[in-house]
Amino acid sequence: MKLYLDMNIYNRIFDDQNQMRIRFETMAVNIIFELIEKGMHNVVWSFMLEDENRGNPFANRRDYIKTISSICSYNISPVLSIRDLAHSIMSKSNANAKAKDSLHLASAIHAGCDYFITCDDKFIKTIKFNEGKLKDIIGIIKLQNPIDFLREEMSIDVVE
Repeated sequence: MKLYLDMNIYNRIFDDQNQMRIRFETMAVNIIFELIEKGMHNVVWSFMLEDENRGNPFANRRDYIKTISSICSYNISPVLSIRDLAHSIMSKSNANAKAKDSLHLASAIHAGCDYFITCDDKFIKTIKFNEGKLKDIIGIIKLQNPIDFLREEMSIDVVE
């Protein structure tokens, strides 16, 4: 299975762990990285992730993420088809999808990823709300937060 992890996944460990949701997502992210290290999944790194990481003002975070990026099996370079996909995502989602988010998703689609994993609920909702209009663009890729990904991946039943 091929995964694209949004930059907020790489940064989740640096967020305020006093917030319960963030703590749970951090645990899920750590499990995902463990599964990747065990060879159960392949992960994609992209020019967008590289650019965002380079712009991180915190050197320790930047270095940590750069080190983690070494687990990535694939590296996506910028090509015009990714830009075109991103434009289509933005236009067919009523411009609710931001350019940066759309470029990340377009990179994942271009790489043939099965999952786009992000902590950005608003982006997930925007894409799911416009799923009918985006079906031809996004294909079979699933957008999920790390907790929902693990629930599905590990067939975890959670009583709510």
